[in-house]
Amino acid sequence: MTHRTHILETANNLITGNREQDYGSPKLNFQNIADRWSQLLNIDVELWHVPLMMADLKIARLATTGRPHEDSFVDICGYAALAAELADDE
Repeated sequence: MTHRTHILETANNLITGNREQDYGSPKLNFQNIADRWSQLLNIDVELWHVPLMMADLKIARLATTGRPHEDSFVDICGYAALAAELADDE
């Protein structure tokens, strides 16, 4: 197994595994976040924007820490997949 396959499979296992039991459905969770961010920022945050912004947070951390963390790459892949799924739903 290549390292890239490991990263993608790990992300897949996270977003299709126990996270939903721990945090509820991604769609509901991200909708709650979008609603809160929309109120806070006084702009309309779309549902699929939330995982993109969460991925951007991980990218910003990677850019400033000076050393890569595998879990950040895994999270970025997972957030991108969830954003694509939510964008397809709209």
